Amino acid sequence: MRNLKRFAALLTAAALSLIISAVAFAAESDTGFADVGADAWYAGAAAYCRDNGLMSGTSGTTFSPDTNMTRGMLSTVLYRVAGSPSLENENLGYPFSDVPGDSWYADGVYWARLEGIVGGYGDNQFGPNDPVTREQLAAILWRYSGSPAAEAGEDFADESTIASWAASAVDWAQANGYVNGVGNDRFDPSGTATRAQVAVILMRYTESQTEPAPDPVPTPEPEAGTDVLVAYFSATGNTENIAEH
Repeated sequence: MRNLKRFAALLTAAALSLIISAVAFAAESDTGFADVGADAWYAGAAAYCRDNGLMSGTSGTTFSPDTNMTRGMLSTVLYRVAGSPSLENENLGYPFSDVPGDSWYADGVYWARLEGIVGGYGDNQFGPNDPVTREQLAAILWRYSGSPAAEAGEDFADESTIASWAASAVDWAQANGYVNGVGNDRFDPSGTATRAQVAVILMRYTESQTEPAPDPVPTPEPEAGTDVLVAYFSATGNTENIAEH
């Protein structure tokens, strides 16, 4: 009897394991990531960023959507958005003591600093593993876009808590629909941005930068019975006589 109960318990455990594996496989087969369900609000953005080489997974099968986006990650992502420009002709003297030259984010951080997109904290510190705040995200994306002017929209309920250096960037991000509020009419400038949120923002941004080519203007056909002027040019000097005939 005891052996029968043990056998039944083993069967139950095996069945549960198969169910969990099947669920994970279904999610992965839908989105490519085991931790991104097909019905997740960020599913399309995660797949878009992966397919366009903007954001990789945190492993072969995971995206880690709820993990905070770090400064090193974001610098690297924007470096990819820019097409990973060559740095071979630059002086690769990495200026930050907390950014090793052989780290996976070193080129992105160095490029972002060269372009004036992401600066350090002082004391030779960059904070590559620090979470990106929402106002930092808006400012970094704004600088990447060339710091364009934008009219201020309606103030957020927590407008007074937005840093002065990020105010124009937040106005721009709000006006273009890249970074919206978090509810209750708040922007939450000091709140952190997750990888899922950044994936959605990047998809909105990159899609807005890709404008379809205009349709070619068709050459109108002459209407039936319409006289068409044909000009003749001659190298013999008698162009006028030819045109008159």
